[in-house]
Amino acid sequence: VPSPRPGLSAPDLDHPRSLPTGTMNEDQVQKQIEQMVKFIRQEAVEKAREIHVKAEEEFNIEKLRMVEAEKARIRAEYERKEKDIEVTKRISQSNHVRAARLNILSERQVQLNNLKEDAQKRLTRLVQSDKYASLLESLIVEGLIRLEGTKVSIRAVSGQATTAKNVLPSAVAKYKTWAEKKGAAFVKEIDITINDVAIKGSCGGVILATAGDKIVLDNTLETRLTLAMEVRLPETRRVLFG
Repeated sequence: VPSPRPGLSAPDLDHPRSLPTGTMNEDQVQKQIEQMVKFIRQEAVEKAREIHVKAEEEFNIEKLRMVEAEKARIRAEYERKEKDIEVTKRISQSNHVRAARLNILSERQVQLNNLKEDAQKRLTRLVQSDKYASLLESLIVEGLIRLEGTKVSIRAVSGQATTAKNVLPSAVAKYKTWAEKKGAAFVKEIDITINDVAIKGSCGGVILATAGDKIVLDNTLETRLTLAMEVRLPETRRVLFG
């Protein structure tokens, strides 16, 4: 039995020898029992109150901890979603910029292709004009000088063998003149011939070969056009696209 609290008296519990020496009547016994019950109930009420207060405090502490933990989780989730949205936005912007650049590059390439096609058409018209024989002669002379060979075979475009043979003597004479001015010792050994194997898929120009066809120079108009486009590409882009 808990000890009596201050202000409460339970002499009969703490000091049993203080009980009256005489025999207690029924009323006195009943009163003593009631005091004991009252004391026990009071102690139980106060103990229950203490337990309740402590439980309430622990509940509030746990509730606060859970609330703070949930807040932290929500903040972390929000930050994660915010980062995901930002990353998605940047990826979308990057894809958009890249797509725009690719579109610009594609459009520019289309214009360059159109320019090359236009130049190809002009070359075709040039081949059909009276100026082509002179151009073909120049292409042969240029090829001979670049090869510096003594025995060179020349292939002409299909259907242009006659034109090539007509300009060959003049081209060979210019090549020999160039070799003589250079002081080359092989001038008398120069032997230039037209190969009967025609060039397919070209509108004009020639292909020259020397050293037993081990050294070949493609001087067709298509090759020259491609080379010119590559060399002049930076300048062409500045003119077309600024």
